Amino acid sequence: MDEVKRYVNLAFIVAAMIMAWLLTNVVKWGLGMFHIRDMNLMGEYVTIGSVTGIVLAVTTTVLLWKNARVYSWALNVANEMKQVTWPTANETKYAMKVVIVMSCIVALILFCFDLVSKWLTGLILGIN
Repeated sequence: MDEVKRYVNLAFIVAAMIMAWLLTNVVKWGLGMFHIRDMNLMGEYVTIGSVTGIVLAVTTTVLLWKNARVYSWALNVANEMKQVTWPTANETKYAMKVVIVMSCIVALILFCFDLVSKWLTGLILGIN
């Protein structure tokens, strides 16, 4: 159970980082849309938009992490994923080969249908 909690907590951290990147770009875009200058706070990369995006992302992630329903849902998902029987590398390679062969066969059949329909259309319309 501790291992699952560790993965869930790591997932929340990764989600916070992704959300911080996304919200930072959204805030910078919003400031640009309203012609508001994104002022530098500490150097070139620490701006009002980046700080706002990071604060929003961390706040949202902490609120979701502290929410008992969301955290228990994430734990249930992680427990279910732990019970999944994943295919081996050989099974995956075999399935990939089957998909490629079947795709080629279907493409060949569609090509033949296309040739026949082109020939029939030309025959009906009198086009050579």
